[in-house]
Amino acid sequence: MVHGMAGNSHWWDAAAPLLSRDFEPAALDLSGHGDSAWREDGEYSGEAFVEDIERARATLGWDKFILCGHSFGARMALDYAIKNAGQLAALVCADFMPEYREPNPRRKSFRAKLKPRQPFYGNREDIIGRFHLQPPGNCMTPERIRALAESCVRQGERGFTWKTDWRIFTFQYQSAWPVFPKLNMPCLVIRGEFSTVMDRKDFDAVVRAVPGAQGVEIPGSFHHVSLDKPEDFAAAVSGFALGIEKKALTS
Repeated sequence: MVHGMAGNSHWWDAAAPLLSRDFEPAALDLSGHGDSAWREDGEYSGEAFVEDIERARATLGWDKFILCGHSFGARMALDYAIKNAGQLAALVCADFMPEYREPNPRRKSFRAKLKPRQPFYGNREDIIGRFHLQPPGNCMTPERIRALAESCVRQGERGFTWKTDWRIFTFQYQSAWPVFPKLNMPCLVIRGEFSTVMDRKDFDAVVRAVPGAQGVEIPGSFHHVSLDKPEDFAAAVSGFALGIEKKALTS
């Protein structure tokens, strides 16, 4: 299970236990996120994140597995699927941009040159109070948002900061449209009903573009589908994966 940008493995805490009856769920922190190391040069690439996923697979000793990614994690899962198709039994991609669209085109060149400075805060409550999901919109209780925020904070010599290396925000997205026709494993595409990241037009187009793909829209959910509706998200993934197993046994 691969988290989105600026997330970490704890973003799967609600959904992963619901999958444990039928599967062995495992979530990783990509480099520059969570408790994983930050790259000394601050240079993060799709190739490096694919290596993170492959390293986790090898460490777990899995020959075949189902790869599930959300948002930025879904984009990295797609890259992994192209380069390591033989390792995948199936692919789940949840609420992601098939191509990056700059909300303000005039700022595109500025973003490419941006070198974000890591923020530091003097106390834990100050940084936790600044936590918010991006884009806005969620179905979570204040208690769950607080727990998520706490999972994103670390303390260092300069004070409290996020567990995300802010240099990751210079990452340059490539279009995923050329990738979709090349996928040769069962694929489930998930969208939150109220998502502003993956609109219904893109969702329908991706499902059509991926050979044999299934699509599920999670009612009442925003972009962070596994956080908003973990039960519905887990049910969609389980139904899809168990259906693949059943088909394999009867074919």
